[in-house]
Amino acid sequence: MDMFADNVVTLVDEEGREISFEMLDKVNYNGNDYIVLLPLEEMEKEDEEAEVVILRIEDRDGEEVYVGVEDEEELENVFEIFQSRFDDEDFDIYDEDEE
Repeated sequence: MDMFADNVVTLVDEEGREISFEMLDKVNYNGNDYIVLLPLEEMEKEDEEAEVVILRIEDRDGEEVYVGVEDEEELENVFEIFQSRFDDEDFDIYDEDEE
């Protein structure tokens, strides 16, 4: 059973295409909230490592908006927090055997 099956988020890219993501986690860093997403189409590709998408959550007029993060250090720090949570739980988002 997939523990995140009910956490699907659909966003629209710059070209107007809808892309569905599985929400893996929400992370708080430096007073800001972030959402960590995995594109569903990435999950279907078994021959490559999936890349997560990290977006900052902002409130605009009472509406939750997801904003891209340009700062590489900020992205790395949020990803490290996300990754450490799953390391603590022995959970691997890539489903790889590590022996």
